[in-house]
Amino acid sequence: MELFRDGLASAARELLETHLALPREVHYVADLQRWLLSQMTVATHFENRLDPAAPPISVKHLVKALEGTGIASRNTVYGFLQEMKRYGFVVPLPCADRRQRLFQATEMTERLIRRYFDIHLRALDIIDDGQRYDLSCRYPALLFQAQPRFARLLLAQDDWHKPPPSIAKFVRSDSGSSILHDLIKNVAPLATDMTLPIWVGKVSPHALSQRYRISRTHAARLFGQAREAGLVGWARKSNRGDCWVSPDLVHAYRLWQAVKLAAVSQAFNEALRCANRTEIELHGQDGMEMSDVRANAGFQKSDA
Repeated sequence: MELFRDGLASAARELLETHLALPREVHYVADLQRWLLSQMTVATHFENRLDPAAPPISVKHLVKALEGTGIASRNTVYGFLQEMKRYGFVVPLPCADRRQRLFQATEMTERLIRRYFDIHLRALDIIDDGQRYDLSCRYPALLFQAQPRFARLLLAQDDWHKPPPSIAKFVRSDSGSSILHDLIKNVAPLATDMTLPIWVGKVSPHALSQRYRISRTHAARLFGQAREAGLVGWARKSNRGDCWVSPDLVHAYRLWQAVKLAAVSQAFNEALRCANRTEIELHGQDGMEMSDVRANAGFQKSDA
């Protein structure tokens, strides 16, 4: 799609701005595994919020939701929830069964996930001139339906949570996704048969480590692995100065991000379709009927 790259670049810039504005909060979901765990944790919270009969956040329920994906072990899920509790992302719920540890997400967590989701709605609107973000602002409860659908769609996509090696080198490490966004966000659209290196200007692993609050050792190791794999390089032997990225890395990154944006689009569309008087008052606020809302969302152009 002609404006896909523009929408993706907008999302990358906003995600990087979020990293700089909220470094502590972003740090705790700064690799792909923790990101997936956080999305499923919030999905469970919203499902329980909409239907109290649905199970709240717990190790048992998260492990069941992740079953068959290989994303995390029970011990990893337990440690993740303990970390989320320690930093105020979830709080314990009272439970008669002392063997059960139940949680709910905090308001801070809800604000963060709304910010994340709206970044991607704005990106989709750039791509197809839709009105998703406007609808999200007018009907904020749509998030409670859309985000769980989004999380579960990505769990079902192996090409998202098991990305190709070029992407995995970055996103399976702390803040590697931010470095990837930073490297590629300004790259122009590419022909599919592009083979020449793409120069992206001056890049310093040390400067990026300071910007995204990761250790110099970690940044050097990450770029060293990427350079050895032929994904990035510099005009000089040292890892600083004018830098290039490989077309294969750019294509893989954009395809990987397209999977995510497609999931956001589908999830938001399904949330609109399922909205009813018991969940969201779409009638009466501005006289719009449900069919009008969907028609103004821009999905017809981009769902495919």
